[in-house]
Amino acid sequence: MKNIGIFYGTTTGKTEAIVDEIEFNLRKLDYEVFNVKYGIKKIKDFENIIMVTPSYGVGELQEDWIKNLDELKEIDFTGKKIALVGLGNQFAFGESFVSAMRILYDIVTNNKGTVVGFTSTKGYSFDESEAVVDNQFVGLAIDENNQDDETPNRIKEWVEEIKKYFI
Repeated sequence: MKNIGIFYGTTTGKTEAIVDEIEFNLRKLDYEVFNVKYGIKKIKDFENIIMVTPSYGVGELQEDWIKNLDELKEIDFTGKKIALVGLGNQFAFGESFVSAMRILYDIVTNNKGTVVGFTSTKGYSFDESEAVVDNQFVGLAIDENNQDDETPNRIKEWVEEIKKYFI
């Protein structure tokens, strides 16, 4: 399996904790972790990529991702497999739950990347989400505020699924 690049933005530290859990489930594989606060130049070096972002406001990207958005839009993702993780609060922000994932999804697919790791919307209670395509989330949806007890198992199952694509 080729090296995996994990890129994340965090404001409160919750996203970094999710990245730690992802790392735990990748522990026997080669991967590198990058906080996008320090830039995204390294994305070009990976064919297997995990992007992690919380949603703020009404489905907006985390501020460090926003700072790198223009550069991200210029990356050619041809031949790359990208898995997405979104954090959100399905009850407080049920009208835009994990919608920031969709922003990353659109950039990656517009730039010829392949998104893997879609997950079911079952088990969540939200009004709507831009991150839902064909009745599935475009990545792994995490709600640490209301379903933190579900998080470890959701991550474990999701990582096992994306490993099939990260060859």
